[in-house]
Amino acid sequence: MTWETIKTQTLTRDMLLALANSEIGAVRVPNFLSPEVCKLAVQGIQAHGIDYYENVFPRIGRIGTTQFEHRFSPEKKKEYFVKAVTAHATRKDIFKDTGDLLSKVVDYVGDAWGRKTGLAIEDDTQEQYFAGLIRVINKALLHLDWAQFDAPEWTIGKISAQLAWNIYLQMGSEGGATIVYRRLWQEPDEAHQVPNSYGYDHSLIEGCDFVEILPEPGELVFFNSRNFHRVEATGGEVERVTISSFIGLMPNNELVFWS
Repeated sequence: MTWETIKTQTLTRDMLLALANSEIGAVRVPNFLSPEVCKLAVQGIQAHGIDYYENVFPRIGRIGTTQFEHRFSPEKKKEYFVKAVTAHATRKDIFKDTGDLLSKVVDYVGDAWGRKTGLAIEDDTQEQYFAGLIRVINKALLHLDWAQFDAPEWTIGKISAQLAWNIYLQMGSEGGATIVYRRLWQEPDEAHQVPNSYGYDHSLIEGCDFVEILPEPGELVFFNSRNFHRVEATGGEVERVTISSFIGLMPNNELVFWS
C-alpha cells in the first residue's frame, strides 16, 4: 500500500494511532484557522520579535524554549523549566487577539483521542513543560525528533510514540514543503549524522516512500517525528511561520505535549 496523507476536518483516534505506528505519512486539517486569525497571529509574532538559534544553519528563528536545547546537564534541565513559565506567558500574550493556539490544538487532539490531554509534567518535580514553539524556518535539514533518545532521563523519555504538529500561519510564495520519509530512526543511524550539524546523510532515506506537504496558511498538519523529515527551501518576500509542538504517547495511554 502507498504511504498516504489523509486530509480531514475531523481528526480521529484511529488516525493518531496510524501516525504513531508510521502506517500513514501525515494527517492534514485544512482551514483549521481562518485567514483573519492567521493574520492576527503573525502580527502578534512580529510585534514581539524573533530570536534565532545560535550556530544553526540554515538559520531558524523561534519564540519559546525547547527541551532539546537543555538536554545536556541537570543544571540545563532546571533552566528549561524556569524558562517554560515565562515562555507560556509570552505565547499567551502574543496570541491575545486570537486565543491561545496551543490550547485549541490540545482540545482538538483530546476530542479525537477520547480522553483528557495536556502538557507534559516532569514526574520528580511536577513542573510543567513548555509547548507551542513559534518558528521561522525557511529551510531545515534532514533530521528526526525522538524523546526516547533525546531525553532518556526526562519524563518524556518514557514515550512509546511521538508525533509533531504544525499550524502554518504564513507561507512563502515559493517552496517550503515538508518532506516526511517512511524511515523511522534507529540508533545505528547516529553514525550518519553530519559532523557539526543536526542534519543526517541523505543515504539513510534513499529509495524510501515519502509524503510531500505544501500547506496553505491556516492548515494544521500531524506526522510522526521519529520519521526522518526535512523542509525544502522557501522563497518569496514573506517567511514561513509556524507554531508547533510534539505529542507523546505515555505508558498510561495519555497524550502529552511539549516543545
